[in-house]
Amino acid sequence: MKPSRNDSLLAVAVMFLAALEVLVNPGVAPKWAAAVTEMPFALALAWRGRLPVLVVALVSVGLGLEAALGVPPNEPVVPLLTVVIAVFSVSVSQPLRRSLIGAAVILPGIAVGVFHISGDAEVKLGNFAFAAIILGGVWVAGRLVRLRTREASRLAREGERLEAERLVAVSEERARIARELHDVIAHSVSVMVIQAEAAQEVLKQAPHRVVAPLEAIQETGRQAMVEMSRLVGLLREDGQELGLAPQPGLSELHTLRCEVGRAGLPVSLRIEGEPRQIPIGVDLAAYRILQEALTNTIKHAGPAHAEVTIRYGPDSLELEVIDDGSGTGNGHVGGHGLVGMRERVSVFGGELDAGARPERGYAVRARLPLALQP
Repeated sequence: MKPSRNDSLLAVAVMFLAALEVLVNPGVAPKWAAAVTEMPFALALAWRGRLPVLVVALVSVGLGLEAALGVPPNEPVVPLLTVVIAVFSVSVSQPLRRSLIGAAVILPGIAVGVFHISGDAEVKLGNFAFAAIILGGVWVAGRLVRLRTREASRLAREGERLEAERLVAVSEERARIARELHDVIAHSVSVMVIQAEAAQEVLKQAPHRVVAPLEAIQETGRQAMVEMSRLVGLLREDGQELGLAPQPGLSELHTLRCEVGRAGLPVSLRIEGEPRQIPIGVDLAAYRILQEALTNTIKHAGPAHAEVTIRYGPDSLELEVIDDGSGTGNGHVGGHGLVGMRERVSVFGGELDAGARPERGYAVRARLPLALQP
């Protein structure tokens, strides 16, 4: 198993310090014994990241062997540095049980070294206790570093997760705003075009009556500007007030009927079931679906009459828009109308069916659950 580059550099540095200490410290003797023991277990540090428990065991063997060969344990400093690095490495990199095993493995080497220090049993026991306390502190420091590192990693992962959720939310919001803009622009422009065509005909035949169509165009344009300002406000940093403007809903259906009526599409409305308060999101989606269906009828059905039916069921809201016009595609083929309606319906786990009627005209039917589906 190949050691990492950093661990290899650390091992080389410790080996250099050990060789230097053997050469310049006269208390380290016999020098051959110090060299043949310190150099190999300093080299073992290169694998401290891959095999930390084994490295601690090798260092423990080298520590005891050095003392057994006659090198005074209290003279060389590099072996102590090697022990500290090995214990810290096993503590910071391993689970609790393995780190405890690694720390325990070093104790026999320390015991052998202390046994070879001159003095009575009480002195040797005190030295052993002192060494054990120092290494215990090193082990605790390693555990603290491990805990902090894991917590930092957890926070980083949590931050990445939150950022990913934020990006998804931003993407969904952009898609929602795009749908809203499409509905507002498509509906308003279509109505204004129809009204302008009507004004042109009126101007040719009865110029004194052209004021009403022109006023209708102005009113439709103003409404479009208000809704577009609200949506664009969602994209501006200082647009909180605009972003909080109320969304349209089924309560605005009368205004929508009048608007499309002025554009030349008579609309009859039938409500089945008991009208009641419904979730805001469903209310907005229902309004936009009806708006889009009526807009497509204006654009593609020709002279026609539309019927709008709203059914309040126990757990769903059903919408139906049918017309008796001559158009068969209702503007859905290759356009965004049907796609936008399907997206709105799918958000709530509902159903949408749209197509030409066998007898004449076009029909759009949607069902929106009044509770989100699991």
